[in-house]
Amino acid sequence: MSNSIMILGEVLGDVFPEQTVIGGAPYNVARHCHAFGAQVHLLTAVGHDALGERILAEMQQCGLSVEGVQHSEHLPTGQVMVHLEPHGHRFEILDQQAYDDMQWPPVAALTTQYPPRLVYIGSLALRHAPMQALAAQWLKLCTGTVFCDINLRAPWYDADSLRLVLQAADILKINHEELPEVCALLGLPVLADLNDSARQLLMVFGLSEMFVTCGEQGSFWLDAYGNGFRAPPMQLQVPFVDSVGAGDAYTAVVIRGLLAGWSRQTMLTRAAWFAASICGIRGAVPAQADFYDDFL
Repeated sequence: MSNSIMILGEVLGDVFPEQTVIGGAPYNVARHCHAFGAQVHLLTAVGHDALGERILAEMQQCGLSVEGVQHSEHLPTGQVMVHLEPHGHRFEILDQQAYDDMQWPPVAALTTQYPPRLVYIGSLALRHAPMQALAAQWLKLCTGTVFCDINLRAPWYDADSLRLVLQAADILKINHEELPEVCALLGLPVLADLNDSARQLLMVFGLSEMFVTCGEQGSFWLDAYGNGFRAPPMQLQVPFVDSVGAGDAYTAVVIRGLLAGWSRQTMLTRAAWFAASICGIRGAVPAQADFYDDFL
């Protein structure tokens, strides 16, 4: 059975005061899924600039296909300015970046050439109407399972873009802070119990299943048949460095488990383990490929 995955969304540079780290949730998920042995195509765009060249070089170096990476003629490669403040980081996500400027013909051609078994779509890349239109066309063309990852990044989300991905999604991954906010934005009652909120969202949008991460409280899963399972958090085996990309690491293991036919209990446990391990490195993606050895 095919293990082909197609991922639509942003790739960008997280600009820290001392260094720029390549990231973006779709890129992080693509890197992990590739390391786990999936055939991955990342549909995104970079600018004609040094950061764009660096991203392409990094993808090629780790063996990730660059066939789906377009070049924007007008916009620079995406950047997020990371401001270090007394109470943590503040992220300033710049507007009008290359990943806002993807063109339909190359997306259609690649999707037809490599029909994916599973597609992943994040919510940040849909912040403007042209990309919402492109994503809607793409999701109609795809026949595989649609996995939606909600990433609320103020001010870049609204009810329209969330409704688009939720109506197309088969499987949703969301965190405990985003869940009530999404319900409120879509005009649904915000329920006191997180599990009830999750089930409400699942029923309203006809999702088949849903994964909810709860930070230090672990995570839980539920499906359309009334089944559910909760997994405790994993204890860190290494010193904590940062939690950047932990959610993307969790997502990648869930996708791996979906393709491999793991039980949901196994998925949640292994996803939590990998996410905890990512908290022990700087940034979202390990610099060395042997980091993955323990998880293969």
